[in-house]
Amino acid sequence: MIKFSSKCTKLISIDFLKSRCTSISKTKQAHALLLRTHLFHNPLFSSKLIAFLALSHSGDLNYARKLFAQIQNPDPFICSTMIRGYARSQNPFEAVSLYYFMVERRVPVDSYTYPFVLAACARLGAVKLGRRFHCEVLKNGFGSDLFVINALIQFYHNCGSFGCAYQVFDESTVRDVVTWNIMINAHLNKGLSEKAFDLLDEMTKLDNLKPDEVTMIILFPVCGQLGNLERGKLLHSYSKELGLNEKINVNNAILDMFCKCDDIESAQEVFNRMPKKDVLSWTSMLSGLAKSGYFQESLALFRKMQLNKIEPDEITLVGVLSACAQTGALDQGKYIHLLIDKFDINCDIVLETALVDMYSKCGSIDLALQVFRRMRVRNVFTWNAMIGGLAVHGHGGEAISLFDQMKHDKLMPDDVTFIALLCACSHAGLVNEGLSMFQAMKNKFQIEPRMEHYGCVVDLLCRARKVDEALAFVENMPIKANSVLWATLLGACSSVGRFDLAENIGRRVIQLEPDSCGRYVMLSNLYAGVSQWNNALKLRKQMKNRGIEKTPGCSWIELNGMIYQFVAGDRSHIQTEDIYAMIEEMTQRVNLDGSHVPGTENVLFDIEDEEKEHSLFLHSEKLAVALGFISTPSGSLIRIVKNLRVCNDCHSFLKVTSKVYNREIVARDRSRFHHFKEGSCSCMDFW
Repeated sequence: MIKFSSKCTKLISIDFLKSRCTSISKTKQAHALLLRTHLFHNPLFSSKLIAFLALSHSGDLNYARKLFAQIQNPDPFICSTMIRGYARSQNPFEAVSLYYFMVERRVPVDSYTYPFVLAACARLGAVKLGRRFHCEVLKNGFGSDLFVINALIQFYHNCGSFGCAYQVFDESTVRDVVTWNIMINAHLNKGLSEKAFDLLDEMTKLDNLKPDEVTMIILFPVCGQLGNLERGKLLHSYSKELGLNEKINVNNAILDMFCKCDDIESAQEVFNRMPKKDVLSWTSMLSGLAKSGYFQESLALFRKMQLNKIEPDEITLVGVLSACAQTGALDQGKYIHLLIDKFDINCDIVLETALVDMYSKCGSIDLALQVFRRMRVRNVFTWNAMIGGLAVHGHGGEAISLFDQMKHDKLMPDDVTFIALLCACSHAGLVNEGLSMFQAMKNKFQIEPRMEHYGCVVDLLCRARKVDEALAFVENMPIKANSVLWATLLGACSSVGRFDLAENIGRRVIQLEPDSCGRYVMLSNLYAGVSQWNNALKLRKQMKNRGIEKTPGCSWIELNGMIYQFVAGDRSHIQTEDIYAMIEEMTQRVNLDGSHVPGTENVLFDIEDEEKEHSLFLHSEKLAVALGFISTPSGSLIRIVKNLRVCNDCHSFLKVTSKVYNREIVARDRSRFHHFKEGSCSCMDFW
């Protein structure tokens, strides 16, 4: 409690009073003290109470208004303070009312008053009223006041009156760095990025003015959004010249710019050199690594973040969950789920949707459904994530049922919803249902099909081996089919033995996408499949001459929170000898079962069948499964992820392996999940 005596009047100072006004309870004590000492009506003292109550985040504007009403002759500072408080409150109109109160009571209006009145007008969107105050500014002689000029430019910019904002800026005889920053930001919001950088150049030519921290924070994100790495690097160099590279906010903006421009090396360098890092710094670097495909590095950085005792927020965890989803890191994803409760993180709809997506992509569709069903609020992204998750797991019927529930909840689907639904029908072989969905999208929901929707229909027909229908569909499309659609047709033609048609389509695909390794490989595989080795080798040489390299097949497995990656024939793992011994054992037991015949047609070289079988023996998914077998208890579930489509041989091999070892193996390839159990696969050999 504040103690006082008869001598306290002499002891109370402005600084003492200001230091006491740090909470509502202490402000009430100070209020009581001023009343007892008859100092409340002294503006020097009462203004300190009102300033805290009206402007502090822990203040109370209603309490401030009650105190204001008790002051018989409020001075301009107190009135302006109240106007400022209301200008940024939920009731900005009160700021305008207080201004007219000042005029009515003949309280002098000064340059401190107008900026906050204009801010209130901007929040109200009251352009006409703001223009009236602009006239009063000129009439009362504040047309050359820098504080007022900046407020006028900001007001017109916030109200979308770009022309008026620029006119005030252009005609003003006084400008500081704030003036230039407001105008640069106005140009950026108008989409005039080149003009914004012209203003920066103009500003740098002034002798007595230099860009500041805010200037850089405004401009770096634009370089990132436009992908303009060259300009971003120039801005980075200039910020160093100005000595701004020690500012954490500037460094965060630089870091984010490099990440968005996919220059991860420069981003890493900035991150490592930052003298101070906050949660935004770590989040930007984590998200940048994940966005550029460095998922394991992103997860490793998150572990380092925790060692540094940096508490993550919901944005951080969304980025980490994305990395978990891409690598199939279920254990780490579950750990993130636990952290949400541990740190009492705001689990908003974005974070919950990320959890649904992570569990779906990590092969745990049951946990995804559990999170989905517990969500109190769902948006279209949530429904799309869940429908898409069911789709890649081959649960076509369940995906359609969920869509029916979505309609029942009166949530309008979007174009992504129908991509997920068409994929669900495709993976489950629901041809008629898929075609009905495609028609409903156009006719019932008025969603214009994009190339992705047409591609899903082609894939639906091709997976069902309806090649002629797929070809007719492509030829009758209202838009020109891209290489992806033709490549889908090529694969279908190959699988049903339509060699001549497949060859023609294969050549067309290469013409459409001459620098894609996948297109050459598909046609080369077609030739090799019918023993046309010369044609296959010609295509391989053509690829080599053009500098095109085949995307290597990679597989990942998560064990005890760590991700292990394999490529075909990989011998980099510390347990390589044990892994290869396990593959030898797996192969012997699978061969003894007799229900697997090596699919040597997938090894497209002119070599003997025995050598082909050895090549298949080294595929990355088999290496990953072998490591899982020697690292986990007998009978436990194995999860792997592959970046390409699993080949026919490995698919057959893993089916038999699941039976002879009595193990469930969950494999995610480029297009869907395969749940291998007791000698069969959830895809029913339809992938």
